[in-house]
Amino acid sequence: MDTGYDFITPEFFNILFFNQKNLVIYPYVDLKHIHSLDCFTVGHDLIDIDSTGLNNIHDIVEFETSNSYSQQPPLYYLLNVNAEDVEKLMDAPNARCIINTSENVEHLANGNYYIFYNKKNKTFLNYQPDRENISFELHLIQNSQNEQGLLDEVLKIKNTATKIYSDLNANNNSDNLPRLLSDYEQIYWDKILTFTQLYFNIQIPKFNRPKISSKKNILALSKDFSEEYEFILKTNRKIGQKFIQLLHDYRFDKVNPANLEIDQLYYPKKLYNYLRNHHWTKGIPQEFIMNWVQKLNTNSHLSENDRLDFQIVFDKLRIIPAKTIDNLKEIKASKEPVNKDSSFDNKITKKSAETIPSIENFQEFKNWLLKKIDELGNLL
Repeated sequence: MDTGYDFITPEFFNILFFNQKNLVIYPYVDLKHIHSLDCFTVGHDLIDIDSTGLNNIHDIVEFETSNSYSQQPPLYYLLNVNAEDVEKLMDAPNARCIINTSENVEHLANGNYYIFYNKKNKTFLNYQPDRENISFELHLIQNSQNEQGLLDEVLKIKNTATKIYSDLNANNNSDNLPRLLSDYEQIYWDKILTFTQLYFNIQIPKFNRPKISSKKNILALSKDFSEEYEFILKTNRKIGQKFIQLLHDYRFDKVNPANLEIDQLYYPKKLYNYLRNHHWTKGIPQEFIMNWVQKLNTNSHLSENDRLDFQIVFDKLRIIPAKTIDNLKEIKASKEPVNKDSSFDNKITKKSAETIPSIENFQEFKNWLLKKIDELGNLL
């Protein structure tokens, strides 16, 4: 049974987007599934044509391609095409198309501009993936959480290519190419430049590539704070949701979006890792923590369980505990950052000589904490 995900592969990414080639798929594919290829056809006006009953599909495509006034070239999804018309279409030099036919067209798999794919046995007839470098395509697909995320990455590459094209036209030299490509690893630059050349039909001049530390190496030096983030979310849903909201508020107010990758703009876990590595290197600021607790108490009254969960979060993340969460005025800002390091050694910060039970013995810790809350309530 066909699904749209059958076509979200590095091979189709390589064929349709980076190499700007045409595709013939057989036998029949449902329209809604074949359109999952849309994310690899960025930069084109997409036009569906069902050739059932048409005897001049070749003439229509050739005429429309030559007389298009759109700023973007057309790309045709040609459906129910017979073998004879497939052969005629292969002679259209400027047409961009994805053809679907129910007929066996193996005998037409000649040359490498129209790539033939037998979706029944999932094999290409005139394309050998093992001879192609598809590491960039694989990297982008694996690091995209869904189709929309992948489309965002493809659009970003298309925008980079457009900037390169505009800059070369304006300056007639390649001096700015390293800067325009700086968002990507140098090992991927040639792939982006190949797309730029084919899509805009230009030649990219040679240029000197600077010796710089790759982003991959920089990322390798970054610490992973995902465990902190996940612990906050799984401890208490209400507390976690407010935490995510305030993360995005902080990003909007204090972070230059130009410094963020696309996924860091939209995925809170990746945003949290960015903040912990760049803005909160010594820990979550006390100002953020105060705001977090106060906003929750203002918008939805904190229950006893909520207050207990907050204390558990503070303990796990080695945040100096608030004096009481019942009376927000008594929360004291620490002179030191809330996290002195990212290690999770489960040690409780001591504020007095009293022995505080370890959170590893959760029931004992819970009983101790509830007792302290009762004592504070009596004092108030």
